[in-house]
Amino acid sequence: MFCTSCGNSLRHSDRFCAQCGAVVNSADQTASPAVVLNAPRRLERPLRDRKLAGVCAGFAHYFGFDVTLMRILWLVGTFYTVGTGIIVYLMCWAVMPSQATAPLATTAESPAPSSHPA
Repeated sequence: MFCTSCGNSLRHSDRFCAQCGAVVNSADQTASPAVVLNAPRRLERPLRDRKLAGVCAGFAHYFGFDVTLMRILWLVGTFYTVGTGIIVYLMCWAVMPSQATAPLATTAESPAPSSHPA
């Protein structure tokens, strides 16, 4: 049995292709593209992990780095570029959106009960 997406050899017990990640349909023994379960990443300043404005934490989450490593890299870059990192940080602070909180459920306001006796 072979993956129809990449041609990799598959065992009959395989549910996914190890080469390309395609889902193997056991009914007709063909492979279909894998379903992406992750939502698209957004570059935003998180509400947690902030020290100043959350710019380093936002870049760290976007690129999949450790937040502390990103802060150290940003500081090293700032020293090597003679302070340009500070200007870039302020620009990113102004441009990057802050992470939105979970939207509150909006309910239609019901009219106030009438105080007139019926």
